[in-house]
Parts: sequence; structure tokens; C-alpha cells
Amino acid sequence: MKKPIYSYANGEYVLTDEVSINVSQDMLGTFRGYRIFTACRTLNSGNVFRLEKHIERLFYSAKRLAMKLPHNPTTLQGIILRLVKKNLPVGDMLLQIMYSGGAPAPGTMAPKGPAHLYILAFPLTTPSDEWYQNGISLASFVYQREWPEVKLLSYIGGVVANQTVVKDHKADDALFVSPLDNQTILEGTTFSIFAVDNDNHLLTPPLDGRILDGITRKVIIDLAKSNGLQLSEITITLNRLDEMKEMFFASSTRNVVPIIRVDSQIIGDGKPGQLTNYMGELMTSYQQSYTNK
Repeated sequence: MKKPIYSYANGEYVLTDEVSINVSQDMLGTFRGYRIFTACRTLNSGNVFRLEKHIERLFYSAKRLAMKLPHNPTTLQGIILRLVKKNLPVGDMLLQIMYSGGAPAPGTMAPKGPAHLYILAFPLTTPSDEWYQNGISLASFVYQREWPEVKLLSYIGGVVANQTVVKDHKADDALFVSPLDNQTILEGTTFSIFAVDNDNHLLTPPLDGRILDGITRKVIIDLAKSNGLQLSEITITLNRLDEMKEMFFASSTRNVVPIIRVDSQIIGDGKPGQLTNYMGELMTSYQQSYTNK
């Protein structure tokens, strides 16, 4: 019999399958989209990967949106770690941490009180080995997320892209391209983008206000630099992908995933590249020794 998994719902630890939101008390979150979140994973017996950075970004997002939170960072960290401990030992978990706007003051769209906290815990599901061994394909989609530097709980662009261009190109996911020029690569639906040029330089789009400051993006940058690799935060465009010998994406729950095609453009020789595999190995090694303590 499997051990039940618990989540956190606005002050209470409850079974994940029983989490619910009182819509009438969360009109700003449910009907107005006033929500922020972060998704992180556990590893190595309950360590939450880069937890402090996830919390830091949540509070940054709240500040940008003038959202009042009912906790300080230390209190939130305690709630998360107690939830993780309550679920041990269930193996690695995915934690979806959300602050939702709550109810408005009468006749306004101003919150009546602090946001409500929900933390959904699930067993971590990782992509198939085929993704890492053979790589995946992406379809470009002209779209820039609203408030790009904030992790809003609105992924309508990704959902629409997966219902349209992803199917049209028989791809695995989508790549957002700037609507200003239909060429500048921004980020994926749920991941950061990296490429390798013919000089073996690692490239990634800059933090210029148009993309999210990804937690794993920063880990990849740090790992690359600490291992002597040349890395530049620079604009990458669709019409120059033929000059890239490798490409991959990075995310908190999937690590380093090779990209072998964008639309009809084959990347390099159409196989996961040497530097991509090396970055995957560095990330795996880093995570194997990772601890919150």
C-alpha cells in the first residue's frame, strides 16, 4: 500500500487528493489571475533543491505585483520543510508552491487580506530516458509572457502553443519568440534555453526584462563558469539557429534536456551534443551531493 501524500492548503496539511480552493474566498486568484507560484523538487532524502532561491523569487514576484504575503521567508521555509518531512519517505517529490490573491474588498479589485498559500506535493515524474538520449524537438510560438520576470500562474501561451504549433510541427514542446521581431528567442513554456555555437561557446538569452530568471538557469551558468567554459548571455535568433551546433533546455524538474530540432531546423547533426551531455553530467553530479544542511 502506497504511503499517502500530503499537501498544504491555506493553513492545514491535507491529503493531496483532497486539496480544494473556496472560490468565493479566492475571487482575485480564481477569476482575476492574481497568483504567483514556483515549482521545485526534492532529492537525496528530502532536500529541496535550491529552496532558498525559490523562496527568494516568490517574494520578489510578490513585491513586483504589490501582493501582501502572510509569511516571511523563514516562516514559509518552515512550512515547506515540515510538509516534506511529513511525506517522508515517499521518494523524490514535486512541490508546486502557490500564493493566491484571496477575496477582494467590497466593490474593488484590491485584496481584503494577505494571499492564501497552497503547496501541492506529488511524486516526481521525470521525462523518459529517450529525451536525454535522443533529444527533443520544439516549435516556435510568437508570444511573450505577461510580467516576464514574475512567475505568474498563467500559462495560457504554453497551453495554446501545445494545442497549435507543437501539433503542427510534431514537436514535444514550444519555444517562445518575441512578438517585436518574430525572431528573438526568449524562453520555453516552462524552461530556460541554451545553445552552443561553432566555437563551443555556451549562449543563453539575457535577463533583459523579457524572460524569467530561472533557478536552474543560474545553476547551469555557475556550473559552466566554474568548470572553465565560456558562456555569454546574448540574444539568440531563429534565423541563426543553423549556426548553432547544439541546443538544450534547463528546468528545475527535468535538468538538462537536449534539443535537436526547432520547427524544421535541425540543430547541429540532429543528435545530443558533447557539451550538452557534459552539462547534464555536471548537473547530475551537483544534485547527487546536494543538501539543504
